[in-house]
Amino acid sequence: MKKTNKKGFTIVELVIVIAVIAILAAVLIPTFSGIITKANQSAVTQTAAALYKEAYALDLADGTLDGAEGATAITSVAGKDVTYTASQSGDTITISFSYNDSAKGYTATYNGTSWSIS
Repeated sequence: MKKTNKKGFTIVELVIVIAVIAILAAVLIPTFSGIITKANQSAVTQTAAALYKEAYALDLADGTLDGAEGATAITSVAGKDVTYTASQSGDTITISFSYNDSAKGYTATYNGTSWSIS
């Protein structure tokens, strides 16, 4: 009697491999979507921080904080959706800055001490 060598995988082995891959995908997809969200928020905050520095430098270009005299100093920086205001009360200068990135769907706001994103 001849012994035959069958090469290949059985259908049960293939189904088990497909099931394992499906379980791994079900676990990893939510994790990756959270990472993408955090990356987009971080990118918006970094862009906002750079635009804030640019707006502040433009406001101080003449040596004074123009916004501290009661007017909005800069309303647009490099064509971005930016709101920048500075106000002064005695010796205290308060700066407010907001950057809206509609492409990523987030707004970064600086309150003078820290950044928040919404």
